[in-house]
Amino acid sequence: MSEFVMASEYPESDSLGKLQTPDQLALLDAIDKLRSQNLGAYDISLPQLIVCGDQSSGKSSVLEGLTRLPFPIGEDTCTTFATELILRKSTNTIISCSITPSEERTKLEIAELRKFKHNYASLESFDFRELVRNAKEAMSIGAPTEFHDDTLQIRYIGPDLPSLTIVDLPGIIHADNPNQRAQKVTHKEQVKNLIRKYMKQEKSIILAVINAGYDWRLHKIFDFVKVENADARTLGIITKPDKVDQGSKSEQTFLQLAQNQIHHCQLGWHVVKNRGYDQQMFTDAQRDQDEEDFFASGVWNQLPPDDLGIVALKEKLSTVLLRHVCKELPSLIDDIRAALEETSINLKELGIPRQTDQELQVYLLGIAGKFQMLTKDALEGNYSNTEFFAPSLPPNKSANRLRTEIQNLNIAFAQVMYQKGHMWEINDNEDRRRNHPVLADEATQYSTIIDDPTPINRRQFLEIEISPRVRQSRQAGLVSLVNPHVIGEIFREQSKRWSFIAVNHIERVFRAAKDYVDLGLGSLTDGRTFQMLMAEHIIPELEERRERLKSKLEEVLLPYRKQVPITYDPAFGTEIEDIRARRYDAQISGSSGLKRSWPQLLTESLDDFTASEILDLTQTYYKRAISVFITNVTVLAIESCMLTDLGTIFPPTLVLTMEREQLLAIASESKEIRDQRASLKQKLDDLKAGKRILDKQAHKADSVYRRSAQGKRSAPPIIHTAPQVPRPKTPEQEEIRTGSDEEVDDLTSSIERMNITPPPNYSQTRRRPRTSATRSSPTPTNSTHAQARAALFTSEAWPAGNGM
Repeated sequence: MSEFVMASEYPESDSLGKLQTPDQLALLDAIDKLRSQNLGAYDISLPQLIVCGDQSSGKSSVLEGLTRLPFPIGEDTCTTFATELILRKSTNTIISCSITPSEERTKLEIAELRKFKHNYASLESFDFRELVRNAKEAMSIGAPTEFHDDTLQIRYIGPDLPSLTIVDLPGIIHADNPNQRAQKVTHKEQVKNLIRKYMKQEKSIILAVINAGYDWRLHKIFDFVKVENADARTLGIITKPDKVDQGSKSEQTFLQLAQNQIHHCQLGWHVVKNRGYDQQMFTDAQRDQDEEDFFASGVWNQLPPDDLGIVALKEKLSTVLLRHVCKELPSLIDDIRAALEETSINLKELGIPRQTDQELQVYLLGIAGKFQMLTKDALEGNYSNTEFFAPSLPPNKSANRLRTEIQNLNIAFAQVMYQKGHMWEINDNEDRRRNHPVLADEATQYSTIIDDPTPINRRQFLEIEISPRVRQSRQAGLVSLVNPHVIGEIFREQSKRWSFIAVNHIERVFRAAKDYVDLGLGSLTDGRTFQMLMAEHIIPELEERRERLKSKLEEVLLPYRKQVPITYDPAFGTEIEDIRARRYDAQISGSSGLKRSWPQLLTESLDDFTASEILDLTQTYYKRAISVFITNVTVLAIESCMLTDLGTIFPPTLVLTMEREQLLAIASESKEIRDQRASLKQKLDDLKAGKRILDKQAHKADSVYRRSAQGKRSAPPIIHTAPQVPRPKTPEQEEIRTGSDEEVDDLTSSIERMNITPPPNYSQTRRRPRTSATRSSPTPTNSTHAQARAALFTSEAWPAGNGM
């Protein structure tokens, strides 16, 4: 015979059955339906009960008493994973068992674990011990450790059951086995992480179980509660009170603990007597009777009946859970709304599905049109689209603001050309040095790759660079005539850096344009489409523009590399005449101020005259040529060859001419996107279903509240209550009762107005810490709310007799 005895019958008046009033059941079923919609997988915490405690603390016995399912009990049956027990009401009895794999599992392991299915058609056929053994064996796949993050889920559907979720967690380990210390994560750490994972869920009610068989301070469970700051949602449960010697100091300590005097739990304490070793064959009724007899004598009868025994614990948990559900519903609604909004945004960012040719074309045509408009704004410097054109602070470049980037690069190009584009810095005398403005940020990189011009005195330059060329390049005719070829030689030598600076500049412009295209198209496409589009079309088109840009630069450079300097600017001749006049005046006056005669000037070397004339012509021409060159590079090369019609680099006409294979290669969704879309759609459907469930509850609460309010205006409501044994109330209890009403009344949403209050005698028997705070009386509005709630839950809704 099995060591576990199933209860074949249980009284109709069991507290679980008493929860089956329409309003209460609807509310608890709503939460269970949310769980069935897989909302827990979306980081949405749902109200549930979690049972925690040290190993051999009596957790399993408590759970067996609550659910009447035969939890494995004994030293050799310690659970090594979380067991999630879902209770749901039905006319038939069905027990369905499965494994929820951990997120850390591989896809193959997840698929294998999901095959674990065990179904039972009756309580008599359900073997808990065998189920746990099979589950542990299944979880061992790919996981050599004995403790697992997977969850054994048991759905227990049957008559007289509430919609509850109870999670049994492995017992806390105080010390690791020495053989395990070499492991990455020891059993102790695994259990600790698992317990904290459930405790972190703020909507979980913690049932902290401690064994009266040894000092309560040695139990680690309250260390966990303290770390998670979870006292407000913790109910302490003392098991095995029969293990304490009667009349001992230890018995008195546990009595004070149960009275909430030593360690305060917001939800109070409860004492449960487990089956003894010699009572394993007791039926549930015998077990309950034995417990009742034990608490009828001794020090434990000093506690209120509501704090003693498994039957009272069921009633207490029912009430606590209902109040907790009502309290958490507003935040639960907010969580679901926020998750709905986030999921909708994420799904929208994926764009429309792309499977048919038409869907593929529509997707690419939309990208082409948006890219053209975006690029038009970028080139015009119209940054009204703040989402894309949001500025970035230094040192990051604003690659998205294309016109700004090009303008900054062109300004830097011009500045570098004027300051470093010439080989020599020719001064009239050695003491004069030209002061240049500080280089712009975009121009500072030239400092390391281009040297400053070589400073040289005019007289030295004439003697070293020009006069030798004059003597080596004499033409036929008058000796004093200027040879234009010498001017070309000096000019080409002086401007030889132009090519290097210009090539460097157009490369920087090309990178800026490509960076913009990357950002622009990247903002309009998914990663796969972007990569394929760039590889198939955009990169080749950009390279073609790059080659055109280089060719245009060669064309612009040609007059300054190989041709004789030519200009038809009238200002050129005027400036040369002015330079000559100033120079002759200076020569006649001399440095001493004494004027020299024309014959003296004529006797000077004709070569010196010619060399000086060549330098004047070269410098004057250089000033005009560099300005024209800068303009030609920025306008004829960069604007015309690179930037003009940049938006048409991906034209809509291209999409219309694509074959199906090309459309699929570029625009079809990747498997990751398809999987992500399916996952988001499923999540959205689950969240919408959850929202509909809550909306239905809110509408129901609204209707009941309005009817209650109308009844208040017409006549005082008649509130039916079950017969009770009157008990005297202390002032502290009166204050606590008023405070509880006010806390509930403060909830203003329609779902909040559905708050469920316990029967009136709850405050008379519930032990709470004394408080000196003064509570104000309920306002008329609060009174109306309280009466509406009372109308919701009559004596049919709550069990008669002693309750929470």
